[in-house]
Amino acid sequence: MASIDETTVTAIFTAAATATSWTRTNLGLSTRVDHGGFTWTVQLPPESGKPYISGSSGWGGDTSDYIEATWSETFPIIDAAMAATRVR
Repeated sequence: MASIDETTVTAIFTAAATATSWTRTNLGLSTRVDHGGFTWTVQLPPESGKPYISGSSGWGGDTSDYIEATWSETFPIIDAAMAATRVR
């Protein structure tokens, strides 16, 4: 996949902002969301910075991407990740 259209990018980040399952790795927190027949990985950097789409998997193989969220997309995604990983 050469490029991802803006509508798809927005939909992926919107889905990440409601994700309830996040995985902690040495690369930071990540979640996987389904959109358009693919499973997309959205990554939060371990220290600070904007979340980004790091790739997808689906029929036809896997992709590697680096598409950064806007600041307005960032805060809801961080809120979702923190809520999902909060120790209760």
